[in-house]
Amino acid sequence: MGDAKVLLVEDDYTIAGSVELELSHQGYSVVKVSDGHAALTAVENESPDIVILDLMIPGIGGLEVASKIRESGNEVPILMLTALSEASDLVTGFDAGADDYLRKPFEMSELLSRVRALLKRSEHVRGSSLLEASGVAMDPDSRRATVHGEPLDLTAKEYDLLSYLVANAGRVISRDEIISSVWGGQQAMDSNVIEVFVCHLRNKIGDHNNTIIQTIRGVGYFFAKG
Repeated sequence: MGDAKVLLVEDDYTIAGSVELELSHQGYSVVKVSDGHAALTAVENESPDIVILDLMIPGIGGLEVASKIRESGNEVPILMLTALSEASDLVTGFDAGADDYLRKPFEMSELLSRVRALLKRSEHVRGSSLLEASGVAMDPDSRRATVHGEPLDLTAKEYDLLSYLVANAGRVISRDEIISSVWGGQQAMDSNVIEVFVCHLRNKIGDHNNTIIQTIRGVGYFFAKG
């Protein structure tokens, strides 16, 4: 994992230089660009294993870059850097295709931890097999999902959350476990973000009575095996 290729998209030269230096010391190969157009070109030409993407960059902004990456069918992990902290801002970023968020200013050790976690999760997903529960089927290899045979239109983070719920169907999953496994351990993350995503998933899989994804008050969630 240490020899993975990282695409760093950051227009603050001080931050970019520090991150590039630390990643290089850890054995990562780093491709550094400073605007959205260059980021999309680099994703296509360099085939990075992970993208560290600043939200506020010149040209095409970070949200649009993430959206265009996902629209092309590329599921490369995206770690978004941002100074924003509202739950609605985070949800918007996840909807655009970000896999994880890191708020500025950040500790370099936390950034490295997030990078390792995303790369590890990406490797695990590629080696996984089909998951099924309550009529929902998830294919980790293609990152496609269906409900009763009908395709589901999911954002990258919706897929990650639903996949984790289906994989753990039949047992109660705590919010802390979800934050750790799906959001890379963002302890400062607003728990309302999880609830927003759960509501989106309930609507998309037709769980209008909340019988498939059940909220266990004060604990977390339970996905019925069906």
